[in-house]
Amino acid sequence: MTLAFLKSAPGAEPVIVEGLIAAPVSRVYRAWTDPEDIGNWFGLKPGGPVSAKIDLRVGGRWRFVMSEEADQRSVLEGEYLRIEQDRCLAFTWRHVRESGDGTRDTTAPSQVTVTFWAEGAATHMHLRHEGIVQEDGRRGVGHGWEATFGHLTDWLASGG
Repeated sequence: MTLAFLKSAPGAEPVIVEGLIAAPVSRVYRAWTDPEDIGNWFGLKPGGPVSAKIDLRVGGRWRFVMSEEADQRSVLEGEYLRIEQDRCLAFTWRHVRESGDGTRDTTAPSQVTVTFWAEGAATHMHLRHEGIVQEDGRRGVGHGWEATFGHLTDWLASGG
C-alpha cells in the first residue's frame, strides 16, 4: 500500500509531498533518523548517499554526501530545528557543491518539516519544504522528494 505524491503544483512555494507507507510510525521515523537507514533509501536514486552523518538533537547538524568525485562533492546539509520522537522533524536544508580546492557553492537555506502519524498499521507522512528561492529549484526539489518517498516505501516493503 503506497500513496506518495506531490501535492503542490510543480514549482509552487512551498513544496508539499504526502505519502502513506505500509510500516509503523516508529519504523518510518527511524528510517529518517538512522544514518545507516538513510544510506538505503534517501535521494533521487535507490542506494542513497555515499555517506550520512546525523547529530539528532535540536541544534545538531546533519550532512549527506550525495556524490563524490576526485575534484567535486555534492552535499546536502542542515541543522535540526525541532525533533518530536515519532511525530515531527524540522530542519534547515542547503545543497552544497564542494570543489577539490575547498571552495563551496551553497544554495540559500530553506526549511523542511516532516510530520508522521499512524493510519491503522500504516504511517502517513507529510513533508513541507519552504523557502526555496527559485522556481526551477522548487521543481527539482519536488521531483526529488517524490522519488525519495518512493524509494523509502520500496525499501521498507522489502524488509528494510
